[in-house]
Amino acid sequence: MRSLILLTLPALLRAQAPSPGSPEAVVAAERAFASDAARLGTPAAFLAHLAEEAIVFTPKPAKGWAVQRAQAEDGSRLSWGPEHVEVAQSGDFALSTGPWSWTPPGAGAPAVWGHFLSLWRHQSGRWKVWLDVGTPHPEQPGRPLATRRLGPEPGPSPAVLEGAWAAFDGEAARDLGAALRRWASGDHRRYRKGEPLVPGRSAEGTEGPTTWRELGRQVASSRDLAVRWGLREAGGGSASAVQVWRWEGGAWRLAMDVALSHPPQAP
Repeated sequence: MRSLILLTLPALLRAQAPSPGSPEAVVAAERAFASDAARLGTPAAFLAHLAEEAIVFTPKPAKGWAVQRAQAEDGSRLSWGPEHVEVAQSGDFALSTGPWSWTPPGAGAPAVWGHFLSLWRHQSGRWKVWLDVGTPHPEQPGRPLATRRLGPEPGPSPAVLEGAWAAFDGEAARDLGAALRRWASGDHRRYRKGEPLVPGRSAEGTEGPTTWRELGRQVASSRDLAVRWGLREAGGGSASAVQVWRWEGGAWRLAMDVALSHPPQAP
C-alpha cells in the first residue's frame, strides 16, 4: 500500500499544481513574493522576485535591482496580496493588483495603505515581476480575489493598438479626464495618490491638457494585453504614468491608469 501511495503521489501533486500560464499560477507567485517579504524583509524579497530588467517607480521610473540593493533592511514591513489577476491568452504575460500596507519599524499596526500594480512575465520557467508601481490612499476594505484569462482569440495587428494610443494621446492633449472616460474599460482602475481605488469608476471632471512622453512598452505575444509607461506633463508639473490596455469586445480599452506626481523642482 505504501509503495502504491509513493508511486501515485507525484501524479497527484502535478494534477493539483496550477498550469504555468494560468491566473492561479500568477496568484501563487504574488503570494509567494509577499510571504518572502514577511520572512526575509522587503529588499531581499524584491531582489528574489524582480526580473533583472525590472522597472519600479520611486516615483520616477528606475531599475528595480539598483533601487532594492540600495535599501537597507530596517525592520519595517510591507504587506500585500492580490485581489485581481489577469493573464494574456499567450500565458506568458500577466498583471496583478491589490491592496498593500506599510508598518513602520517597531510599530504594531500599519501607518500607510494603498494599491499596487505589478506586471509579470513568465521567463526561465517562473513568473517574475518586470514592472511594479504603487499609490498610497486611505485604508479601504479589501475585495474578493477575481481572476481572468484573456482570449480565446488573439488581438489584432500592432497597428490597431498604435492607432488607439495615438488617438488617446491626441484627446489627452486637450483634456486627459475626457480621454480617460472615452477609452476606459468597464472595470477601469484609476490609481492616484490619496484616492481610494474603485473599479469601474473612470476619471471625474477634467484634468486639463496633458502631454505624454513614452519611455517603454510591452505587448503580450497574443496581442491582447499591453502596457506602456512614461512621463506626463500638465500645468507646469510632471508625473510618472503607467497604462494597461486590454483587447476586449473588438476594441482596445484602457483597463488601468496610474499617475505618480513628481515633487516640484527647486527654483
